[in-house]
Amino acid sequence: MQKIYAFSPLVCALMLAACGGGDDNQVTNLTIPFQAKSGATEIACGKQLTNLGLSADKGTIADFAFYIHDIKFKTTSGKIVSASLEKNDFQDSEYGVALLDFQDKTDSCNGAAKPTNKVVYASVNNVSSADIVGIEFKVGVPAAVNHHNASIAIAPYNRSGMAWSWQSGHKFMRLDVNPSNKVQLDYALGGANVSNSYYFHLGSTNCTGDPTTGAVVSCAAPNRPTITLSTDFKVTNLTTSKIVLDYAKLMASNNLNTDAVMPPGCMSGGTDIECMNIFDNLGMNHGAHTATGLQKVFSVAN
Repeated sequence: MQKIYAFSPLVCALMLAACGGGDDNQVTNLTIPFQAKSGATEIACGKQLTNLGLSADKGTIADFAFYIHDIKFKTTSGKIVSASLEKNDFQDSEYGVALLDFQDKTDSCNGAAKPTNKVVYASVNNVSSADIVGIEFKVGVPAAVNHHNASIAIAPYNRSGMAWSWQSGHKFMRLDVNPSNKVQLDYALGGANVSNSYYFHLGSTNCTGDPTTGAVVSCAAPNRPTITLSTDFKVTNLTTSKIVLDYAKLMASNNLNTDAVMPPGCMSGGTDIECMNIFDNLGMNHGAHTATGLQKVFSVAN
């Protein structure tokens, strides 16, 4: 005589999970590669960049790094899923911050070889890699970890060249280039009317509150652009499409050989006219100027 066994719904659910039939605890580990370019030229110390800005000058990098945080993925159903980051020398898992560094030599590209970082290691819960069709992230460091003493900070906040004063926190982006024809200044800087470098330092400005006294720091201009990319974005073998920053597009509307408002280039000042077009290309408002459209600097490559 055939025996018939009856199982409770709880037992069935436990058996299903044990056999891998459920995905409530699924973790998908992803590698997100980044690339910095200027036109067709990949960014690295000593590489000759061409057709820079309105004057179409040539140049080489001095410093080239930026932070990102708050990484999210878009799924085929339209759901937005937050990612977690692995802890390593270039990533803070607690606040979800990663440092992308393309400068492969110390001392503004004049020193010894040093490590770069062109990849972010992230994970998402309960999402299949096949369902991911877009990415979103913010450039910069979140306010909660922006204002601290960088000299005693842990990685990835301990890079001295990415630190500003106490009030200003970190440089979210430091993209410094030395144009071949230098930068002619409409003012005297330390007695000189020429600068070797055209600087772009993005960071929060108009900040109040002294963190050394325990005060909460508030910045009227946070300057953290949100980058959203979905066209042609995909995941293959747990590696996403490459995220490309194009310096030539960032500087397309500026003349790198002349500067009207100190300092040379843009250091995020709300009245620095050299910042307006750069911010606009990142999709950000600048002072009284409202961004004219979406960002043009980051794109997807497969």
